[in-house]
Amino acid sequence: MGLLLPSAAIFVVFCLLVWWKGGAARGYAVCLLLGAVLGVGIMEMTGARLAKIQDAYAGRDVTLTAEVESTGRAYTAGRVSAVLMVEKVDGEAVHFRVECASLPKCEAGGRIRGRFSLDVPDATQRLDDYADGIVLSAEYLSGMLRLGQSESFRARTARLQAALSRALRKGMAENTGGVLAAMVVGDRSHLTSTLRSAYRGAGLSHVLVVSGLHVTIFCGLLDALPHKERERSRAYRRMRSVLRAGTALLLVGITGATPSVLRAAVAVWVSSLGVWVGGPADTLTSLGAAGVLMCLGNGYAVYDVGFELSFAAVMGTLAGAECAGRGRERYYDRKKKRKSRREKPSRAVLLFRRFAGGVWDSLCVSLCASAATFPVLVLRGMSTSLYALVSGAAVLWLVEPILLTGLGAALLGLVPALAPVQRVCSCCAEALAEVLDRWALWVSGWPGAQIWF
Repeated sequence: MGLLLPSAAIFVVFCLLVWWKGGAARGYAVCLLLGAVLGVGIMEMTGARLAKIQDAYAGRDVTLTAEVESTGRAYTAGRVSAVLMVEKVDGEAVHFRVECASLPKCEAGGRIRGRFSLDVPDATQRLDDYADGIVLSAEYLSGMLRLGQSESFRARTARLQAALSRALRKGMAENTGGVLAAMVVGDRSHLTSTLRSAYRGAGLSHVLVVSGLHVTIFCGLLDALPHKERERSRAYRRMRSVLRAGTALLLVGITGATPSVLRAAVAVWVSSLGVWVGGPADTLTSLGAAGVLMCLGNGYAVYDVGFELSFAAVMGTLAGAECAGRGRERYYDRKKKRKSRREKPSRAVLLFRRFAGGVWDSLCVSLCASAATFPVLVLRGMSTSLYALVSGAAVLWLVEPILLTGLGAALLGLVPALAPVQRVCSCCAEALAEVLDRWALWVSGWPGAQIWF
């Protein structure tokens, strides 16, 4: 509350200044104020819902029937930490999430029943839990029964994720297989602590998280399929928009609806809707719609560090693309002014200019994205790398071929008859991932690779 009132006052003053400017700016001021009112309303609704559940169940020992949404490592052998979607409390149908720090070993997508003690999350991690939709912490007491596999969409996609991860890692070295599983299907359970630290030190930890880049690449595969003449067909474009929306939905399910993937998926859904209603694509509108829709069900979603980094990175990327475009325009304007009766440049010169333009674009985007996420990293007490910009410009071009070959290896691995083709894709993906691993390990050893705030 100490920060809320001054921040609110500054925000209102800013909106009044925008309004005072007049013209089209007044519309922006109205939108900002309406957005703030909507945000307050969503937070109030979310707070009331959480308080109702906590008043009913906090401090009680109950029998829970739940679906295991995700699992992680626990401190005791043979046990796991887990996020549970509760279906019943003492036989009463409910719908909310709890987190259990230590549970007998089980797998995501399964259903369990047992005695648990429920309580309000610890104050130090309460906001993070609320941001993930976790209402209560659960301590396992006794009597856990495994009730078989759940048939929910999340459970089915969790099993698909596990199958794809196994098919992808088959025959690979542990380090490379773990990196590919994290990059391609979002399975981070096989990443070693050494590589986690190395990628963070090299400023490349974001490539180990399935994000908007992955959604763009996978959905973009559909754009390479149609013939140019078919592009003119409205029915064909609508059918392709449905396929893109379905691909984005599948990625959301496989990765567990992480904020970065969900944001990108909502943007794809908005653009797909635009194809049906005849509206033009607009990145900022899609980004704003994604933020609002992600917060409708949970007003605390904005506290998730993944949410904050994802939106900051997108804004930085858009700013970087704008800077790169304006820089190109100024360069070509100067070339036109200096242009005289010279011969047409050779093919080698044209290729060099194209290469230089690609490097310029990568530098602008990497610099602006790093600058946009830097305040979030500082405020969240996280680490960042001095060499993030260098790494981004040097090896991010590897991400797309790694994803494409890795996806091919994972999908082909599900069909035993296609094992020879799968092995080719697997070898290509493994070789490229090995290059990325070696770069991360090398850069992370440079002086000052990690700065802690």
